[in-house]
Amino acid sequence: MIGFKALTRPASRSWRCWRCSFSTSPAIGNVETGPPPLLAQLRTDMKEALKAKDKIRYHDHTRLLNVLRGILTETTSLEKESKGIKTNKQLYKLLQKRKTASSNAAKEFQAASRQDLTEKENEQIAILQGYLDGFAITPADEIVGAVQATIQELEVEGVTPKRDKVRARLFRPNGALEGKILDEALVAKTINLMVHEVSASKPSPVQA
Repeated sequence: MIGFKALTRPASRSWRCWRCSFSTSPAIGNVETGPPPLLAQLRTDMKEALKAKDKIRYHDHTRLLNVLRGILTETTSLEKESKGIKTNKQLYKLLQKRKTASSNAAKEFQAASRQDLTEKENEQIAILQGYLDGFAITPADEIVGAVQATIQELEVEGVTPKRDKVRARLFRPNGALEGKILDEALVAKTINLMVHEVSASKPSPVQA
């Protein structure tokens, strides 16, 4: 993971990253090994950013502080509700949710010709993406293989591989995809496609 890597703007812009040295660590795994390593990294980044705020006044530094405050405030609120972030997957979903919210807001501001607010949201998206890139995402071929194997297991058991049954088998305790960080849309698309292929390959009942 590269801390703050999302803060580097294109060369055409006249700004600079407030932090010139980057910390690196291996990508965060996609299995549940809580507490999430990145949560500790976020808190460390917040402390370092606060220490630098009186010395550095760059626009990107303020944006970074705002993003980190938002994330950590939400995690603290969840902890008070006994819904604290305890796994890598939970933290990944939280960051994805905030990124999606900023993406939707950016589209609305763009439609309203508010370039200043559009740019603000895009900057937050870049920072969030920088942290999301620190996670190891389950590759597409592994998802395809898991879905295919699950469908075959169900057929061997004499169970018709319906979408809901395949998904339940994949994400049950000790299931092929249980606890992994992945693209939920890709999983759904893969299940739908492969279940449809199996159904289409079977001969239709002969009408009497």
